Amino acid sequence: MGILLIILLSIILEPMREMLNLTVEKIKLGTAITNAARSAKDRSLEYDSQKNLDAQVDQEKFAGYFADAFEDALNLTCTNKKESYGYLKFKSNDGKYNDFIVTLEYKEKEDLYTEQVVTKVEMKAESEYKFKTKYLKMAEDASEDVATQLISERTLILSIKN
Repeated sequence: MGILLIILLSIILEPMREMLNLTVEKIKLGTAITNAARSAKDRSLEYDSQKNLDAQVDQEKFAGYFADAFEDALNLTCTNKKESYGYLKFKSNDGKYNDFIVTLEYKEKEDLYTEQVVTKVEMKAESEYKFKTKYLKMAEDASEDVATQLISERTLILSIKN
């Protein structure tokens, strides 16, 4: 009975542990995106437009600084940093994660009240979650329907106040 109870408990507790791991990974991903955006926002504003209090972003610089900070946060390497500044691919250095795809969408609009340019950057990072527990790794290997996506979305609104 004791051995049966141990096996039954492990079957019940393993998915709960995996859900806890998944929640932790989602928090890490959200924090990495937020910190990368904070790192990139001030250094990517175009200097000439700041004189008029316009928040216009140099998209190439933003993507570069964002990629550097995102790489450092999750121990990743950006494979296409020089090629694209709206669609970034990241590969894990330590095999802890599957490949990440980050999309950056830039939208500029003029604020009707202040007549200043405001830039909105929408960021979305997604990857297929890599299971950590034995039973769910076996389930993933046996079937293609157990894949879980790690997705995090953030919006950054850039404006300059005087």
